[in-house]
Amino acid sequence: ENPLISKPIKIMFMDEMRFGLISNYRRSWSLIGERTVVANQQEYINRYLYSAIDPITGDNFHLLGFNDVNAAITKKFLEALVAQYPKYHILLVWDRAPFHRKKELHEMEDITTMFLPSYSPELNPVERFYGEIRKSTANRIFQDIEAQKNIIEDEVVNWMNDTDKTQKLCGYDWIIEQWNSSF
Repeated sequence: ENPLISKPIKIMFMDEMRFGLISNYRRSWSLIGERTVVANQQEYINRYLYSAIDPITGDNFHLLGFNDVNAAITKKFLEALVAQYPKYHILLVWDRAPFHRKKELHEMEDITTMFLPSYSPELNPVERFYGEIRKSTANRIFQDIEAQKNIIEDEVVNWMNDTDKTQKLCGYDWIIEQWNSSF
């Protein structure tokens, strides 16, 4: 325990996901002997979903619909995250994206950041969560980005309302073992 931190610590893993109107393909079923036909869409309109997940409790927090990822938007997300969990000091684990290294993101009150090793997305449980979110938009065509955003938002809300499901998906054994041995 750090004597400078007076609040209980909450660990959260964080990442960003781009979604857009370029087709997202997944496996699909078809009749034996018939080729599966999946529609294709190639529009270059994107948005971003920011997510932070506590793999110990399954708590998860998301902001959706940003047009870009950068330090300024990330700071807004982190401020909202701190406001969502005011009783905790957040230990935030994330990748080494260039904008994650900006000084202003590491000087925020009630957040201590930690980097994952370079080129190791498999260590971030949020990546697994994003795989589940992408299933909701797979093999579909959307009239516009708002239609896709609404589908993703509904799926995210389902996960937010089911912390047990989130914990089962994102509660990697190595994280839980380390957490339990440290705190």
